[in-house]
Amino acid sequence: MSTLKLSGTMKMNEFYRSFIETGKRLALEQGLVWDLVCDSGGKVVKDQRWNLTALVGMVPPPTAWLSDLGPYGKALPVLNEMRARKDLSPLPPAAMAPSWRELFQATVINELLVKKNKPKHATDNVGRFIRVLAACVGVKDPWKITGSDVQLAYNVALGIGASGKLASNFAMVIRTVIDAHHLTDQGPLARFCTPFPTEEAKAAQVRVDSLRKSENSHRSLDRMRSELQERKRSGRLPGEKAFWELVRIVFTTEPKSFSDAIRFAQIKIGIVTGFRVGENSMIPYDWERWREYVDINGRPAGDRGGISRSLMIRHFAEKREEDERAEGVVLYETAQHVPEMYRDVVLETLNGVAHLTKPLRDRLHRQTETGRLLPEFDVDDLLPATEIFTRFGGSIQFTDEPLPAELVKKYRSTYDTAVLDEMWSHQLMHRQRGAKPNENIRKTWSRYVKDGLIVPRNACGDTMSGRGMWGETFFRIGEVEDMVRQHMPTKLPDVEPFTLSDGRKFYPYELMFLMPIRALIENRNDGVLDVIRYFTNGRVDPADLQNHLGLKEDNLFTRYGETEEDMTFKIDTHMLRHLQNGELFRLGVADTIITKRFRKSVAQSYEYDHRSLAEDLEAIDIPSAAEERMGPRAQEALRLIMGDKVHGPVVDEFRRIQCELGDDAAFDYLDAEADGLHVTPYGFCLNSFTVDPCPRHIECFNGCRHLARSDVPEEQHNLERMRDRLVRVIDKIEAMPPAARNVGWQNQLKHARTRLENIEKALAARPGTKPFPDGPDLFRSIEDKAGTTIMDTARRLPRAED
Repeated sequence: MSTLKLSGTMKMNEFYRSFIETGKRLALEQGLVWDLVCDSGGKVVKDQRWNLTALVGMVPPPTAWLSDLGPYGKALPVLNEMRARKDLSPLPPAAMAPSWRELFQATVINELLVKKNKPKHATDNVGRFIRVLAACVGVKDPWKITGSDVQLAYNVALGIGASGKLASNFAMVIRTVIDAHHLTDQGPLARFCTPFPTEEAKAAQVRVDSLRKSENSHRSLDRMRSELQERKRSGRLPGEKAFWELVRIVFTTEPKSFSDAIRFAQIKIGIVTGFRVGENSMIPYDWERWREYVDINGRPAGDRGGISRSLMIRHFAEKREEDERAEGVVLYETAQHVPEMYRDVVLETLNGVAHLTKPLRDRLHRQTETGRLLPEFDVDDLLPATEIFTRFGGSIQFTDEPLPAELVKKYRSTYDTAVLDEMWSHQLMHRQRGAKPNENIRKTWSRYVKDGLIVPRNACGDTMSGRGMWGETFFRIGEVEDMVRQHMPTKLPDVEPFTLSDGRKFYPYELMFLMPIRALIENRNDGVLDVIRYFTNGRVDPADLQNHLGLKEDNLFTRYGETEEDMTFKIDTHMLRHLQNGELFRLGVADTIITKRFRKSVAQSYEYDHRSLAEDLEAIDIPSAAEERMGPRAQEALRLIMGDKVHGPVVDEFRRIQCELGDDAAFDYLDAEADGLHVTPYGFCLNSFTVDPCPRHIECFNGCRHLARSDVPEEQHNLERMRDRLVRVIDKIEAMPPAARNVGWQNQLKHARTRLENIEKALAARPGTKPFPDGPDLFRSIEDKAGTTIMDTARRLPRAED
């Protein structure tokens, strides 16, 4: 393997060298230019940019490019502000040093071709923070960075944005890229991702910590379910008010634009199916699948009390091993059953979208087949600038005559294309009567004519020398198409096909959800988009729905919210998936069925389980005999036992009685003995406290045989906190000079060490097991051990003759 020449003759560590050489080799194998040419600010020349979307075999839009080798734009102002406080001169925008460029490029290649992540993740969630770090260290080579460099860059990340997300991701990149690949001489460096000792930095760190706890279940150990009704990982669910406001908007209000009508339909489907946003956006037009059910004699199952027919949604599932191929990403086709209660909603919604998008689909189909942008015309045809304006910009109003208000209202109540034809006829009539062209026509075409991008012509096709007669100006269709292709790539329709897992091609016009591309007229002056004639259509970008649920300022909540509070709501699209998963768990649907509906493994399904402890127990069905013989508290205890969530002497005795004497006797025993469910800070305790409270004041962690660990996250946090406290106590006792120790210091030390040893055992125990199966019964009082009958009591009382 050839040796790279990085930063002259500076010696680098071998791990760094291997990482760069691997990235370079993979890039060259894909036909990419490694030594990219860029300007002084880091912008890569156009013909050498890396098309990351094509690199992983995805189909645009959007297209992700590696085109910037300069510092991350938002980092430099924050860094310069810190430098100014130290009387240092500001740093100008400049391309990264060669060694940092190669690290950035190798990191992106590693994310895409080795880890199989998507382009946006590679550039935004990982690569961006290499650029932040590069800006902070200047000319120092990557393998020579130190903890102080990382801390500076981390505090720069803390200063960007208000949520703490960027700083959290920066620490993740240091941990998973820099440290994991041993790229530095002084690693690991993630431990230096700490705030400076300033109030501003400390406040930012609080936001980072809060974000981490809400986002990831394995980081949320201190999100305690202090009550039975408190939900697990509630931060992953939509806020109750926000969710119901969203439901009100999409099910009861009229959309103000064609694009919003498509978004409303997407949200309805997201609520009832729990599809990922990418899966939602890629539902095929040919989605409807029915399954028939018959009995052994071939008769409809409905005649025998079952279901004769069920509806399924054909869709393309994401995050499947089958969608990764050597040639790139393919679409994995599957189907999801629709619950009967949602059948009408799904049929009405998707059939309505199919009707709305028919003009877009028909045009996109013809564009795909012909390779033309305006296939209804020949390339030599001449068309008035006013009419091309509608096809080019989308606005159906091409004269200065306003659209009739009653037609606009009628159209927005149904989005019937017949009403658009009425508006079109209205504008043609007024143009023939001498109405002036819309002012936007002059603004649009004069710019392109001035720049020489298009040639104005008269009705005979001759070039026009003057400007200003836009009502009499014509353009040749072929020249308009050439201008769009050469100078407006973002206005091109989606025609590139996807590949299905069986090798067939699947075209964008075969999708259900289609949207006008860059149809800005809908957001300007109450404009109406002519979806019949507008030539730029394509598939829905998943980011569009995310933006309109609160990521950008102008969103569905701000446009349709009734109160000021409503307008501030935000919902992550993935929260709808968590909501449906959690609801299915709450209703007692088997985890295998939930897994079959949504994902590949049962373990993954439980990451979406947001039930409260009370709902966990409620979902466990108990025998009818138990309901008749046992009180509510004992039924809770039985559910815990049946769910294998608790263990202890009462449980052992219950199972022994059940085995030897039968269910009824076991139920009677449990009804008498397990008078309550006790959720302690360290696990479950199932024992009777009717007469005596716990004599050790819930010292379950100190070896009590009644303690049973559960999967409740706060238990781990409580035990870890207790362990850390005892470690500090032991260290303090041992560090104390002998002359300063009190008389009982040895007993104190022994006491602390015994407790620490027990806590370590509890931490090592798996959920559902007993850390101290042979431990002492700390609950039992002396009176219990001696007996509580009259005769037992008499034996303890002093005799008169004594």
